[in-house]
Amino acid sequence: MSSDVIAITGGSGFIGLSLIEHLLRAGHTVLAHSMDPLPALALSEFARMPGQLTTVQGDIRDAQLKQCLGDHRATQLFHGAVITAAQAREKVATREILDVNLMGTVNALDACVHAGVRRVVLASSSAVYGQAIFEGQDLDETQPTSPANLYGIGKVAIEGIGRRYEELHGLRVALARITAAYGPWERDTGLRDTLSPLWQIARRWAQGQPVRLAPLGQRDWVHSAQVAQALAGMLQADTLAHRIYNLSPGRVWHPSVFCQALQLLDPSFDWALADGAQPPNIDLFDDLSRQRSALRCSRAQAEGWDLQADVALQAGAYAQWALAHKAWFG
Repeated sequence: MSSDVIAITGGSGFIGLSLIEHLLRAGHTVLAHSMDPLPALALSEFARMPGQLTTVQGDIRDAQLKQCLGDHRATQLFHGAVITAAQAREKVATREILDVNLMGTVNALDACVHAGVRRVVLASSSAVYGQAIFEGQDLDETQPTSPANLYGIGKVAIEGIGRRYEELHGLRVALARITAAYGPWERDTGLRDTLSPLWQIARRWAQGQPVRLAPLGQRDWVHSAQVAQALAGMLQADTLAHRIYNLSPGRVWHPSVFCQALQLLDPSFDWALADGAQPPNIDLFDDLSRQRSALRCSRAQAEGWDLQADVALQAGAYAQWALAHKAWFG
């Protein structure tokens, strides 16, 4: 077992749980910090893995985070504690969103400086590219940022804050621009307004309800296990060729691929593309009048993090997980 202690803020969230699972399977020591407890099912499965897990509850804005990282001798930190807000929440909770997403990041970075953390990876997002994603060509990390919503604006800000802390304090800070993620452990925690259509599909399937999908809505959905692999690589690398990495499969695809995979495992699953008689019942949280492009992931591929695995295989892996964890969606 490695002597490193990898800390994760937002540990009870979807990406946090996926990263914890990946690290524990590899035998690492993990410190999970989160506002609420980790789900019992996840803890039960994690307990059978070779790594060692410690959980701590607390607010990302609390000054106690410094002592927490110091007491547990954290050596690396993935900062994933965030409110992923849709427009309705933006209108009524602007101050809270910015307080958690921006000042929470400042507090986490201050705690890292205090505790002597060697490497920090900040969770950024494809939202930093704004409307450029609809302009007809895939985007790499050199694309200028032009966020269109409060979430993207906050992500651009934390990228700049991270760079400044690197300059001021010598922290090694890397930025993970994660596109639309799906996969095991996704759930409604109340902090993520745009739950993936694949989770919505799995929930309706688990409850015996039909699924009707809009015919449009392709996006570069990325499996959380692939994201976790890349984040672990960013945390553990002695050196990185770049500061910023897109985490995407590098192509867009339609959620119907997941429906097909789920139906192979459960032929009774009732799904179809929506038409005039049967409107969509899955929310894609997107402007379906325009076609999205994908984020290019050549930087991540060059580091050895395989994000371009066959999307049908990845969707099939999630379908198998859903079948084995049907109660998760209850």
